[in-house]
Amino acid sequence: MLNYHYLRNAILFLLFLPFIIPVSVSAHEGHDHNNETVITIAKRTYIHFQSVLLGYQYIYSYMVKGGANEISGLAQNVIDAATLGTQTEPDGPGQHMMQHILEGAELLKNAKNVSERQEAFATISNALFPFFKQWPNQLMRSRLKICRCKSGHQWLQPDNCPTACPYSLNKSSNCLTIEETIY
Repeated sequence: MLNYHYLRNAILFLLFLPFIIPVSVSAHEGHDHNNETVITIAKRTYIHFQSVLLGYQYIYSYMVKGGANEISGLAQNVIDAATLGTQTEPDGPGQHMMQHILEGAELLKNAKNVSERQEAFATISNALFPFFKQWPNQLMRSRLKICRCKSGHQWLQPDNCPTACPYSLNKSSNCLTIEETIY
């Protein structure tokens, strides 16, 4: 009877072992972002994140309109907000997200042509997507939607604006098909 008791406890221990040991997945540069990595940001970082989103929306609108001269100054605003975000966010996926936004904004500020601007904008967008895919309520709160054109490009844009692709070189013709993801 005593052996049965120890055997039962050992089996239960082994069954619950995966739930007892914490598993952490880090998302950092050079490391694929795992879909299961939960990106959270601290309350004190949220204000900087909102500034990043505001700057991102302005950059989006100038990219759609073709206003290249203003983008460098707007990228500096995103750099400033992301720098503050990396300083206030504790080490983890949230800080790495802010770091990737910062890197993309620096690339955008130094972009010399349209294709470099588009690539840098995509870097910032790709840094933001994992957060919004895990927290779709933040899309509603920020009044944003995720859009994807047939060519595979994705971006965030205000949900109250007509959908327009910032990657389209010919501003008079939009992408053939644009899908909107509104949560």
